[in-house]
Amino acid sequence: MNARTDTRFERSAFQTTLQNSVGQLVERAVAAPAGAERSRLLRWLLAAAAVFVAWRMWRGFKSLFWTAFGLGMAFWWTGLWHRLF
Repeated sequence: MNARTDTRFERSAFQTTLQNSVGQLVERAVAAPAGAERSRLLRWLLAAAAVFVAWRMWRGFKSLFWTAFGLGMAFWWTGLWHRLF
């Protein structure tokens, strides 16, 4: 399967914008001399990484929720939940 034609690998606008902004921050942080400017840029990079991790976790929780919901419905309809609880 070609990754360019597979819709699972398409980037959202948020992901593209975040990646471009982080790339610019990394370039500025590498070019900046050690000191206050570099520390400020590194703090912004850390904040961007936290936003990215939170976004990825949210995407993972959505699928986790639907998996748990489906299993719960299966337990409900089969009557297995009476034996478990």
